[in-house]
Amino acid sequence: MSTISSKEKNMLLIGATVVLYGIAAVCYKAQMPNWKKEQRIYQSAEKKLTDERALIAARETWKDQYETLRELMPVFPYDKDVETHWLRIVGAVTTEQGLYTDKCQPAKEIEVGGVSELPIDCKTWEGSLDALVKSIYELNTQDGAMMDVRKLFIQTVNNKPGTLRGSFTLYSAYMRGN
Repeated sequence: MSTISSKEKNMLLIGATVVLYGIAAVCYKAQMPNWKKEQRIYQSAEKKLTDERALIAARETWKDQYETLRELMPVFPYDKDVETHWLRIVGAVTTEQGLYTDKCQPAKEIEVGGVSELPIDCKTWEGSLDALVKSIYELNTQDGAMMDVRKLFIQTVNNKPGTLRGSFTLYSAYMRGN
């Protein structure tokens, strides 16, 4: 027979259970940051999936909008240099509106799904707030052109009241084809 009484066996069993729960609690506490991180990743992926499903569900709407915009978008031959075309438009519009631009340089052409974009970085401009607003408005509403100012930096000129100075990046969208 065993020299351990049933009361001692029960105490031993309770003690082992407490030790196992203690080990589980320590492991749980150690893994909590990992579980929270994984839960955030899961929630992010779930939100992305929901958003993508919504985009897929709205495919016809997007397709109709794309067709409408595609008809308005200018088309240039593959061999035509579009940099001078867009720089000429930017120069003409800003000069007409009284905005002095200097050092406007095109960056590398970006193509996404058949639509090309040419970023034009105007590193220096100077003029009144009115001239700036009118220039941006005219650039965005040009016939035969799709342009959008995405980055704009403005600062005051200390020795010239009412004059502003800064930089902007203008993106022109177009398609290549025959």
